[in-house]
Amino acid sequence: MGPTHFDVTGMSGVRVLERLYGTAPPPFALLRRQRAGGHGPGPVEVLFGEMETVRSLDEAGPADASPGPGALALLPFRQVAEHGLRCHDDHTPLRVLRISEHHVLPEGALTRRLGAPVRWQDAGFTTDDAHYERLVREFAASDAARGGLNVLLRRDCTARLPGFRPAVAVELFRRLLTTESGAYWTFLVHTGGERPTTLVGATPQGHVAIEDRRVVMNPLCGTYRYPPHGPRTGELLAFLADRKESEELATTVDAELTVLCALAGPGVRVEGPFLRRMAHLLHTQCRISGPSVASARETLSRALFASTAVGSPFAEACRAIHRYETTGRGYYGGLLALMGRDDRGDEELDSAAVIRTLDIDHLGRARLSVGATVGSRSSPESEAAETRTKAAALLTALTTQPPPAASHRRRGPAGTAPGGTDAHGPVHDLLVRRHAALSSFWTKGMSAPTVRGDRVLVLDPGGEDPTALVHMVTSVHGPAEVVRYEDPDAGDTLSRHRGPVLLASGPGRPDDPGSPRMAVLRQISASLVRERPPGGAPVAGVGLGFQLLALAALPDARVTARTGTGLGRDVEVFGRPVTAAFRNTYALTSGPAGAAPARRHDPPALCLGPDRRELLAMHGAAVRGVQFRPESVMTTGGADVLRSLLR
Repeated sequence: MGPTHFDVTGMSGVRVLERLYGTAPPPFALLRRQRAGGHGPGPVEVLFGEMETVRSLDEAGPADASPGPGALALLPFRQVAEHGLRCHDDHTPLRVLRISEHHVLPEGALTRRLGAPVRWQDAGFTTDDAHYERLVREFAASDAARGGLNVLLRRDCTARLPGFRPAVAVELFRRLLTTESGAYWTFLVHTGGERPTTLVGATPQGHVAIEDRRVVMNPLCGTYRYPPHGPRTGELLAFLADRKESEELATTVDAELTVLCALAGPGVRVEGPFLRRMAHLLHTQCRISGPSVASARETLSRALFASTAVGSPFAEACRAIHRYETTGRGYYGGLLALMGRDDRGDEELDSAAVIRTLDIDHLGRARLSVGATVGSRSSPESEAAETRTKAAALLTALTTQPPPAASHRRRGPAGTAPGGTDAHGPVHDLLVRRHAALSSFWTKGMSAPTVRGDRVLVLDPGGEDPTALVHMVTSVHGPAEVVRYEDPDAGDTLSRHRGPVLLASGPGRPDDPGSPRMAVLRQISASLVRERPPGGAPVAGVGLGFQLLALAALPDARVTARTGTGLGRDVEVFGRPVTAAFRNTYALTSGPAGAAPARRHDPPALCLGPDRRELLAMHGAAVRGVQFRPESVMTTGGADVLRSLLR
């Protein structure tokens, strides 16, 4: 038997709300979600049901196929362990609200109500700004950061709510409805029971959804903090034109594209960037979508978690979080996921990242975790200020001023409303230019070719997921199959293949003598360069794959540290202007030829950078490649570059 659904008004709505104000209400949730397609917030939904603790997502779906929302899952960050990733296991449970009643309240049913009083004590950050700045400085100077790794590092703010009861949480939710704007989800979840947990938040980050048989994700990155005098068009334009901010968003979009391409058929599309305005700040975000090919539970399981709350590349970011954060995250960085079916019986899914959220235990002890996305060019002072601003939206639900940091009780930034800085005129024009600068392959939603070439074998060199690259290969050339370098037969499989072979990218120094992984990859690359027959299909490489092939084919190639701080660069590749994404820590240089090339009958033509030393690309009849990532949303003409490598 599925949930009972009501649109309630008048006294019916009052009776529904009164059930939330008792001393021991049943498990419930209050949600105000952004409408599908981003067209403003929806009504307030009230969910009642039974709360269960389950072991895995396999047990988290709705109990039946009735129309409407059937289950609300609370996924803690520790679920990354299901994917073999390290985390501090704090034993936070995976909970599911089995929905038995679904009520939709009219606008104003809560906001017009006089709420319960809220008292708080001992509020403040558990570490001071100086501590967080040291953490940022240490990570920004690391080899991982210089190699393009971005990580969201958190800090915690705590408080006590004397006499806390669920009615207080309802009041916090009510205040968020009126004081915070632009949230993807504004929510309250109360687990019920003897030792209940209560989550109250306003998260800007929608994660993965299934809408009208399309899977949708909303990568978000970049933060403009409103100054005390309110936002100004000139300052907003400077923020939107900041290369660091645009590259951080593009990096997040690339990471989410990798996830989405595994869950969608041909025709994945990138829209945006758009602005998501909040009460104290705004973010830039994109919307990516494609035809759904997986169930809601599989989609949710394979999409854990939002890169915005973790970083990218995802696996490396999880390792960095385990190193730099000393305690578990609880539900912070996890997901709330609402699963059910529409009136046609098709599965529906909507989920939001658990950020900007108060986690309150049964004794009224509250924790608010906030973080900033940190990379090689991060300013420690700016990132610390960003965390204070992000905390302000939730903390002003308790008091008119955010609590001070622990060491010197520094006051956070004053929060002012956005004012009249709408996305039109020069702001709109700049967003349009940023959209036009993205890869047309992704912004136009390219489908599979009508004329398909030979099957491509893609070598996965480890450390990164090549799914987005494979998606592009399938669209521009034809069917593709991934071969992992750990496979004992990988070298033989690639050597025997008569069709194109593509070596994907990944982290690491290709000539590292102490890396068993690189030793295997060098052996495979040398064999492919040596044995590829003339006149046959090419062997190509991108990023690390290109470096491995170049070291095997060019005796004068040398590995150097990558210079420059930007990920996106304007280069010429054999006379073709390209804005390209360079993500590897290392680069190659090529000097005057001293020894004979490995392929004397087919020496590849070389493309060098402006300094005439850095090797950007090579192109021979049988061996070719590019240093950059053609599959990145930052690389213009990437599909054409990849097509030329494979034919």
